[in-house]
Amino acid sequence: MPLPSAVPPEGAEPVIPRLPAGYLWLGSVAVVILTALIFFGIGWSSATPRPVSDTGADAGFARDMQEHHAQAVEMALLIRDKSSNEEIRAIAYDVATSQQHQKGQMYAWLQDWGLSQARPIPPMAWMESESGGHGSASPHAAQSGSGGADGAMEGMATPEQMQALRRSSGAEADRLFTDLMIRHHQGGVAMASAGVRLAETSTVRDFAALVVDAQTAEITALQELRRSL
Repeated sequence: MPLPSAVPPEGAEPVIPRLPAGYLWLGSVAVVILTALIFFGIGWSSATPRPVSDTGADAGFARDMQEHHAQAVEMALLIRDKSSNEEIRAIAYDVATSQQHQKGQMYAWLQDWGLSQARPIPPMAWMESESGGHGSASPHAAQSGSGGADGAMEGMATPEQMQALRRSSGAEADRLFTDLMIRHHQGGVAMASAGVRLAETSTVRDFAALVVDAQTAEITALQELRRSL
C-alpha cells in the first residue's frame, strides 16, 4: 500500500523514519532518507520563473522518474512482506518511504507547471534532447524511446521478473530482490544524471543530483549485502 507523502512546514525539522539499528549500511541509508525528505520540502517552495516545456527534460524527468520509483516501491513492499532478513526488510522500508515521498513531489511539480501526468513523448526520449531541455526531444529519441527495443525505461524489471519476485520465498527472494534493486537503482542514477545535465529548472537539477548521490550510496550498500546472501 503506498505510503502518504507529507510536506514539512517551512522551517520545521524533517521527520526521519526510524529504521532498525546495528547494520553496516545504515549510515548511508540514513543519508538517503534525510536528503530525500529535505528536498521533498524544498521542491514545494521553489518557484519556476517561466513555463516548463511539455516535452522537455524537466517534465520528462518528473513523469519517468515517478514510474521508475513506483516499481521500486512495489518491489520493496513485496519483499518486506515476505522476507525474514532484517537487513533486507530495513532497506525495503527505506526504499518504500523515501521513493513514495519523492513520487508525490514530482507529481506536484507537474500540477504546478500546468502539465498533464501523461507523456506526450516515449519514455526517456527527453534524455537524448540535443536542445538541453529547451523544447521537444530529438527525432531519434522519439523513435527509440532511449530505453531499449521495447521502450522500457533503463533499470526497470520486466513483468516476468516481477512475477518471479512475487512467487519467490526465503533466501531466493532476498537474492532476487537485491539483484533487481541494484539494477533498478543503476537505471535511476543514469536517468537522474541526465536530469542534472538537461533540466532547465534548479528544482529538478538539484533534486536529480540528490537522487544520484542517494541511489549510488544504496547501490553500494546493496552490493555489500548481496555478497552475504
